[in-house]
Amino acid sequence: MHTYTRFRIRLTLQTLAQLTARLRSSGEIVVLALGPALLGLLAVAALPPMYFTSCPPVTALGLLVLHALAMSLPVALLRPRILPAAVQAWLAPLPVPPALLLRASLLVAGLLLAPLALAYAASLAIWLLQHARPAWLLPLRAIAGTLFSFLLTWACACGLLVHGALRPPAPRASSTASAAAGGAGYVPQPRPGWRFLWRHLFWLPLWRQGSLAGLRQAALLGGTVLASALWMARPALLPHPAGALMASVLLVLFVHEADDALRSQLVRLQAAVAGLPLMAGTLGWRARATLLAGLALPLLALTAGGLAAGAWTHTAGYAWLALAWSMGPLLVCTPPFTPRGRTALVALCMLLLCATGSRIWN
Repeated sequence: MHTYTRFRIRLTLQTLAQLTARLRSSGEIVVLALGPALLGLLAVAALPPMYFTSCPPVTALGLLVLHALAMSLPVALLRPRILPAAVQAWLAPLPVPPALLLRASLLVAGLLLAPLALAYAASLAIWLLQHARPAWLLPLRAIAGTLFSFLLTWACACGLLVHGALRPPAPRASSTASAAAGGAGYVPQPRPGWRFLWRHLFWLPLWRQGSLAGLRQAALLGGTVLASALWMARPALLPHPAGALMASVLLVLFVHEADDALRSQLVRLQAAVAGLPLMAGTLGWRARATLLAGLALPLLALTAGGLAAGAWTHTAGYAWLALAWSMGPLLVCTPPFTPRGRTALVALCMLLLCATGSRIWN
């Protein structure tokens, strides 16, 4: 194996190890709260491409292409971490042949998509080996459609990695402007408002220096909104408890990730804020209040959607709403626990929401 290929694979493995370490707490929460339900989620991994093959050929082809593009989005989110800007600038002058770059990108994309391939294989086995199969499920077409979707996802992921490796590194900012600005006289600035402090101390660090915290929270927010919309729409192919489970789990994980990012940033700011005319305690509580105001937006949308769908008309609906609205202040305002205590608290919130949500429309 070429040295360049080995380097790219080792860089990918290091990135995956770091990502696994960062997502360890969320993974423990999901396993503790859901447990056997994960097998049910694994069974539906290949359900979209299998079902798309039962449509007319042109429609099936379009749906499979869209599904493959959607499955390659995580690679687009991980690309800045798999090939950081500093490494890209170091690799740019090297004479890497296009064929070698393509082979390395294919191997890296295959390494990233290996869990998806295993999930597809397990889902196909679960659906095809059962005796009572749905009428729309044709084994050969289901296998061919799933294989086509996975290969197209692999090709899209490889294209994203090749494009990221060929993209020229961003030029470094010149210090001439900063030196000229430093030579000018000092002009006192007005005291910054809270919006300025929130943006520069808490919002921008989510997206800078290769951080994936902002992308993770954006993905969880989008997943929460999509799962909630499916839950309230009540499609025929999706059981009602499954929609409640997905919406509840993603909502709790979204709040947990946002609170975890805020607590981590407050810890990093302690030394920096010590010499500024800001009280660390006041800054923390104002940041938590702003976070709770932001977390209320998806809950408001979900509450309005439930009112339109008639979900909050029974005791289970009232209980789910009360738990969902009280979960944010509970997780954000409680003092820091031990990691196990925090995991238990988040898992308890997830279990209660899943249990009450599954009773709605049931």
